[in-house]
Amino acid sequence: MLRGLRVAVLGISLLGTVSACSAGNSEEDAGIQAAEVCGKFAHDSAVESALTKISGTALFSDNGSEPEKALAALRAADGKVEDSEMEGVPNCLLRPPPGGEHLVTISVREAAIVLQANPESEKMYTYYRTGASASSSDRFVSIYFRCLMANPEKNFIINASLERESRVKLPGKEASDKQMIVANAAARSVAQQLGCKGTNLSKGAPQAISGVYGPR
Repeated sequence: MLRGLRVAVLGISLLGTVSACSAGNSEEDAGIQAAEVCGKFAHDSAVESALTKISGTALFSDNGSEPEKALAALRAADGKVEDSEMEGVPNCLLRPPPGGEHLVTISVREAAIVLQANPESEKMYTYYRTGASASSSDRFVSIYFRCLMANPEKNFIINASLERESRVKLPGKEASDKQMIVANAAARSVAQQLGCKGTNLSKGAPQAISGVYGPR
């Protein structure tokens, strides 16, 4: 009788554990809201809306993001950029929950120079007023900004890039503008975490100044 009671209690205990695990997995599988992903860089309603628009979903998995590695690499910036550093570190990698193909990848790296607009590049990209130089195409954004850090003390250039891999089809100007809003917010978040000064990153939606969708 006593043994049977113990077995019953053990069974109930195991059932509770399985149920708790199942609930936890269900919650994780349900996804993370756009405003909550990758350190909540998209907490502003305009950024959240833009991220949802370019990715085609309001729920994400950000597993695979490497924010600590990204920040460590930037803190170790030494003014020398090796070929292996050119791709950057995925500070924020977004997929549909609970996984699948990439939707949006935001990477950061140290840069040796700032790539500025020129007559040829303005035929392919739209340039925006944020940072030291910022450009956007239908599926790619690149923002260069300067970072004057106090701890450790250094002055260097950061490149933040966004690649949109979602299959969502958007009009060219809308895609370019909304991608820039998201990338700029992510760049500001990185700069804040590093304690960067003198970034000149736009506090709101960056304005197009030249290029494909620039003023006419």
